Amino acid sequence: MIIPEEKIKIEEWYTSEIPRSEFKTFLKRDNWHAFVYFGLWLALLVAVGALACWLFPSWWSLPVFLIYGVIYTGNNPRWHECSHGTPFKTGWLNEFFYWFCGSMELRDMVDFRYSHSRHHSFTIQKEVDPEIPAQRPPNLWAFFLDFFYLWNGPLAMTNLVLHSLGIVSKKAGAYVPEEDYQRMFWSARAALLPHLIAIGLAIGLESWLPVLLFGLPRFYGGFLIWTFIVLQHAGLEENVWDHRLNCRSFKLNPFTSFLLMNMEKHTEHHMYPLVPFHALPALSQRIQAQLPKPYHGLLGGLGELIVVLFKQRNDFGATIRRILPEMD
Repeated sequence: MIIPEEKIKIEEWYTSEIPRSEFKTFLKRDNWHAFVYFGLWLALLVAVGALACWLFPSWWSLPVFLIYGVIYTGNNPRWHECSHGTPFKTGWLNEFFYWFCGSMELRDMVDFRYSHSRHHSFTIQKEVDPEIPAQRPPNLWAFFLDFFYLWNGPLAMTNLVLHSLGIVSKKAGAYVPEEDYQRMFWSARAALLPHLIAIGLAIGLESWLPVLLFGLPRFYGGFLIWTFIVLQHAGLEENVWDHRLNCRSFKLNPFTSFLLMNMEKHTEHHMYPLVPFHALPALSQRIQAQLPKPYHGLLGGLGELIVVLFKQRNDFGATIRRILPEMD
């Protein structure tokens, strides 16, 4: 259940100590960083997709499609960043890629923009934040199914279809203002259209290739992105007003960092959501002495999380507590 914002006692979020004049330098936007990150991602997607199609339907195409699916899910941090309006300095480019990359995983622009705004305003505030990745007690079936988008994927598809038909989903009704319902309906129709085209082509061509290239990759290639998504917050403290306690940051290899658009600096992103993705590494370096130590890679954090999720089935208070610098 998502409760209205007015029913929660709002406190001030912790922010790091950094002079305002210096901080403003991290807010500068441009187009070229985004062109590099989006352009290389799209080029890689096209190249691997072409190789997979050339090998299809041989068994050799399977590992190539798997790689394609993992690259495809790089859409997630890209539409997420575009929802903040920060990757491109040019506004319509943010809006275009927000729609296109969001459509790739069945998201509509209006619904998510309101949902994510609340997520940032009330990060992991129970019954207020609509994007808590693992409620307590955790649904372990949902947790494991979403390594292949088999829980949230059908839910996203259902909401998208409902909104495209002019029906407000229960969840969206809790945070989308009534005056924006029509915008949400048209946004959902726009997000659904590429999927209908892919399905139509698959039927017309009597081939699986169109849906193997658009739509289905979010499912069969979703294990890496779900690992990252769930590790952003799950298992950490609830109802606190310090992002250092309810967010994780990581040190990742250059390719994974590129795929995730530096969103592994997730504590920093939540503290300063208007800082463009390309400035996050420098910002992280500047304030690292005020933050908990980042995790090295995703697997260590995943093992820690799975242990605490099993504990939370019986002990709702089981929590991973981050060590703050002043607590050392």
